[in-house]
Amino acid sequence: PSSQRTVHDPSLLSIGMVDVGNSYFERVYHRCQQEEWTWAYDHLSMQGRMHRDIMAFPSNHFYNGTLKILSGGSSSDVQTWPLSLTSDGSALQDVLTSKRLVFLPVISDELYSSKTNEHEANLVGKIVGDLFDIYKSSGRELQASQIGIITPFRAQIAMIKNQLSDIGLAVPEMTVDTVERFQGGARDIIIISLCINSTHQLDNIVSMSSDGVDRKLNVALTRAREQLIILGDPTILSENEIYAELIREYQVEI
Repeated sequence: PSSQRTVHDPSLLSIGMVDVGNSYFERVYHRCQQEEWTWAYDHLSMQGRMHRDIMAFPSNHFYNGTLKILSGGSSSDVQTWPLSLTSDGSALQDVLTSKRLVFLPVISDELYSSKTNEHEANLVGKIVGDLFDIYKSSGRELQASQIGIITPFRAQIAMIKNQLSDIGLAVPEMTVDTVERFQGGARDIIIISLCINSTHQLDNIVSMSSDGVDRKLNVALTRAREQLIILGDPTILSENEIYAELIREYQVEI
């Protein structure tokens, strides 16, 4: 919780350490802002990774609406293309062939402290299987290495891997790991299993910067190039303002 990270010692406050969760880089950055050393820092404003539909939420909520697509070259064209995929008519495939960013509600019936969610793991398996079918039906090739699956708990990682193995889709090229494993990297398709079964767990996965940005959520939401699919319990997650906004904008029932 942020209350446990707050610094009160005057000597630490005097050198800009107001939160022990802030990195040295963050402290230097805020020092530059305070001293108005504008020559020493800048803000990210152009990106060449995410499709514009995925970029919209991070831009509006983490970058003050300043993010834009890096112009020039073929990548900027890809970032504006509509989805051109074929659905078999099922509710899930209709969503996967029409939405670049979607939140799929999965009601938790796990114990308060459980770090697994079987419903989410099963849905991850279904989504992965449907994605391969969709791409094949659309005459496009989908490699396992193009898909990344993010979840905050090791127990849920193991459950998802077991589910993928059970349906014959567990391959080394498909990364299933925590958000830290994906920092600095990207995949064409990212699936996020939030696996939150209580508000206590929700508080523990939130990592707020001094600018009011949830660092981990920002990283998770900006790893996908072409499609981002998020699973979680909307009732619990809506206790957090930024998750509540994400759910309001992108939730789809299937």
